[in-house]
Amino acid sequence: MRRHLPIALLSAAILLAGCEKEITVELPDTGAKVVVEGSIENGQRPIVLLTRTQSYFAPTNLAAIAAVFISDADTVTVDDGTTVHGLDRICSAGLPDSVLVLASAATGIDINLLRAANICAWTSTAPDGLVGEPGRTYRLRVLADGQELTAVTTIPQVAPLDSAWFRLANERPNDDSLGFIWGRLSDPDTIGNAYRWFARRINLGSNGRPKDDRFISPLFGAFEDRYVNGLTFDFDYNRGNVAFSGAEDDNNEESGYFKRGDTVVVKFASIGQAEYRFFNSYSINVTSQGDAFSNPSNVRSNINGGLGIWVGYASWLDTVVCAP
Repeated sequence: MRRHLPIALLSAAILLAGCEKEITVELPDTGAKVVVEGSIENGQRPIVLLTRTQSYFAPTNLAAIAAVFISDADTVTVDDGTTVHGLDRICSAGLPDSVLVLASAATGIDINLLRAANICAWTSTAPDGLVGEPGRTYRLRVLADGQELTAVTTIPQVAPLDSAWFRLANERPNDDSLGFIWGRLSDPDTIGNAYRWFARRINLGSNGRPKDDRFISPLFGAFEDRYVNGLTFDFDYNRGNVAFSGAEDDNNEESGYFKRGDTVVVKFASIGQAEYRFFNSYSINVTSQGDAFSNPSNVRSNINGGLGIWVGYASWLDTVVCAP
């Protein structure tokens, strides 16, 4: 494993080269844990993905990635306070491409991975099945890999943005096409509100398909009202991108920007405090990887008996045409 060292550390390493001693470190095997990635949104069915933790040194080929996903949980239920709903398993193998597009949008999993591996998720498929409602609490229970996991989340009340618009970034000379999406929020005067921002470009790219096949929340896309309680304020977000994306505009000067001519659906979701702490700690953890000068941070899961997140979203949608 190779890492780039700061110049000062590299110089010290050269001076001490004659004193090097090979050290072998035995890492303990802590066993795999089940990881939950689940959500329930106002007006939408719940969706739950299950994976298991993997060794840091495990291979990262397609077979290894596919093996991380759990496809045979014994139980996945959601209790809405009135009824315990058993969720149905749906797997990507054998689904037509038109349905895989919908599955990719719902799960956030790249459609190419869904095509190449049999990835399973749990949801409510009955016509009168479970649909999220603002103000309601939902209890998740999972039995998988011999482990029991539970979690509780509440869908808050919807907090709509006052408005949303596109503005040029003006970060490069003579750049008249790239920018960010802005929003104006009037935060309620009760402290403790938290939010998460998503956006999705629905205009067609050069391949004839929508530029984004799912909603994307950039790193630090979740925030709380600790310092803005009861205020009306403007804020902006970059586009974000999908991890390991091969799209041209994720790997050139357009990366992270929206572009003049884009049509963007903004999803602004109210979430709970425990859920905010998960997303915020996750962003801190991701951005600190490989940084020798940052403090390590544990992701703050709300799953009892395992890892991950069970989140209730109270979502508000708007469409922004990028025309400054």
